[in-house]
Formats: sequence, structure tokens, C-alpha cells
Amino acid sequence: MSAVASSIAVDGLTRELTDLALSLVLRLPDEVDAAPCVPDGSPQRDGGGATFRLARPEDVGTVCDLRCAQSLEYQGLSLSSEDCRRFRVETEAYLRRNLNTRAFFALVERDGEAVSLSGLEVADRLPTVDAAGGSERAATVVGCYTPPEHRGRGYMRQMLSAWTAMAPLVGIDTLYLESRNVVMQRLAQDAGYEPASAKYRLRLVVDPHGRESAPALAAAC
Repeated sequence: MSAVASSIAVDGLTRELTDLALSLVLRLPDEVDAAPCVPDGSPQRDGGGATFRLARPEDVGTVCDLRCAQSLEYQGLSLSSEDCRRFRVETEAYLRRNLNTRAFFALVERDGEAVSLSGLEVADRLPTVDAAGGSERAATVVGCYTPPEHRGRGYMRQMLSAWTAMAPLVGIDTLYLESRNVVMQRLAQDAGYEPASAKYRLRLVVDPHGRESAPALAAAC
């Protein structure tokens, strides 16, 4: 088989597996240890019924709602602020372009309501010595959020576990997680994640019309 034919075959398989992943609905087990307590102090069993599935194009509005709620809670944005409006518009545009190709989102649902959210941002990484196949088809777990009224039921722990099962179906062989949330860091360690790197960030000035500062940088050199 030629390299081109092989590539087409692999791409076709990847598409079939992605379609399969998008059709799956995983039923999540009860989390008695993590469940809220009733007034007498005993754990309240969640009762089952929670499911995990990948978001589809018709779920973009729900994903945006939860992403905005996360920003309102943790970054102090006002629902009526221009920053919040712009964030939602840009998030929706990003998802319309990239959902289920460069980015995947998953919803935990209970009784028809989305009660938890997380996403995967996909990237091909440079080959490393310790990567099993040379290069990695990696993804970073992002956008982890459970609204306050649904916390304490173990949804995010189950979400991480479900990603471990689901990610290989969409061609991902390595998962990363970046979070300043101590609880999420602990959940990741419990799920088998290991410290991998320390990142530094530099924000670059970009022209408001979309022209990056490369020409000015080149001239300065």
C-alpha cells in the first residue's frame, strides 16, 4: 500500500472512530463517597442516571453557557459586561470552527440537564525520546466546570475517567491537564497523571486588524 493510500485508510478509520465516539453515551456510576450528605450526616446516594457524552454542534449554546458561568464565578465578570459578551461570541465562533476536530467537549447530564463540562484541546506534539511512537497525538484537558449546585457528586472525577476511555477513539494517545485548581490537580494525580512540564507564557502584541507584529520584529532584527 502506498503512503498516500495508507494515509487515506488511517484517516478513514479515524473518522469512523470519531463518529463512533460521538454516538456513545456512557452511564456513570454512583459516587457515594463524594455525594452530598443529608441532614443526619449520612451520604446521599445520587440515584444514578448521570451520563457522559461528547458535545455535538447542537450543544454549542450549552457549552458556551457553562464556559460563561465559569468565567463569571472565577474571574468576576459581570453577565452584562462587554468582556462577557465578547467572550461568549468568541467562544461560540471557536467552537463552530473547531468542535470535534481540534477541540472536543463533553457533557455530564442528569435528567436532561448539563451538570458538568470539560474539554480536550488537541495538538500534534514534537517527537520525544520517551514517547512510545515517537510523536504524540496529544490533548490537554481544559474548561473543567461543574456549577455549584451540582458539586460534591464526583462528576469531575468520572469525567477524567471517561476521557481516558474516550480519547483513544478520536486518535489521542496522550492526555495532559493544566489547572490552577488544587482539587483538579489532586483528581488528576489520583487518575494517574504525572507532572510533565513547567510552562511560561509571554503575551505578544497583535494588531487589532489581525496583522501580527512579525514585520516590526523582523525590522528590529
